[in-house]
Amino acid sequence: MRERFSFPIRFEDADVRAAVNAFVWRALFLEKPLRAVLPLALIGLSCAGLALAGDGEDAALLFIGATALLAIFVAGGWRMQQRMMREKVERARGHLSSATLFDEGVVVDAGGAAPLLPWASIRAVWPGERVWLLIVATNYFIALPVERAPKEALDFLTARVSQAPRA
Repeated sequence: MRERFSFPIRFEDADVRAAVNAFVWRALFLEKPLRAVLPLALIGLSCAGLALAGDGEDAALLFIGATALLAIFVAGGWRMQQRMMREKVERARGHLSSATLFDEGVVVDAGGAAPLLPWASIRAVWPGERVWLLIVATNYFIALPVERAPKEALDFLTARVSQAPRA
């Protein structure tokens, strides 16, 4: 394994919150907006059908219940992501954290076990102002603080992820 770049990283609470907010917002509404809009449209259509059939009260109850249920699931997922990231930040406190880019993948050492993450396992890179998100799965990402990262390292990371073969 040939090391290409290594740089220190520091997790700040505000950056971690911003990373989770960006992930949830983008994953829910920007990446695949149909997934967010379709359930709401079906609920609206069902309620309109009930209202037109003379069951306005049932339509209102259905609408309130279904949107409340959706809101609970979204808020629960959002909170779970926040909690998981907060736990990672706590593990990294007092530990010299770093990111190391190799030809084969990336290692983000943030206070715990730091395995090599192959480039092919990173589905996308969502750049942010101070934190980049390495998207590994639909509901999982790795926050990479880039405040101290050299531009060449970020260019290398982006190029490797975009060139990596996907299964």
